[in-house]
Amino acid sequence: MVKIPFCEFCVKTRVLCQKCQSLIDSGRYSWLDVEVSDALLKVERKINLADVEYVKSYEVDDFIIILMRNTKRIPRGAFVQLEKELSSILGKNVRVVEHGSVNEVIAQLVSPAKLLTISTSWLPDGTTETVVKIPSRELRRLPIKPERLQAVISQISGANVKVELVKEKELRA
Repeated sequence: MVKIPFCEFCVKTRVLCQKCQSLIDSGRYSWLDVEVSDALLKVERKINLADVEYVKSYEVDDFIIILMRNTKRIPRGAFVQLEKELSSILGKNVRVVEHGSVNEVIAQLVSPAKLLTISTSWLPDGTTETVVKIPSRELRRLPIKPERLQAVISQISGANVKVELVKEKELRA
């Protein structure tokens, strides 16, 4: 069974017990997480999600990014079906992403567009900035706009992120 942070009863009834309500009140989770947990429980009847663990969801415009652990165990066909089923239940486009290092998450979010580089710059004030470079010709293949992608990667990683589109001429230089 898929592991979710809330009680199954609370998710299905939308009436939260003290423990589940405290998860929302603390700001760690939101109502979106409750809705996604419910959708996962419904999808689980069709797709085996044993050992899969729900981490968190992020909403960007009409796009929901769902971070999960152990999704690599799901066969490719079932994984595509999982995203379709969740999109249908939630009424928005869904991208399921394996929770891992920041670079792994970025690569999955950018897909199917190609990624040039991911680098970290240390700034004079002691903070860091992660710079994600994508060829400008890949713009149409990005699932979400670069500025929204930048915002969601920052939200997921807690890091300062900058997404740059690089023109062909700059690549050769």
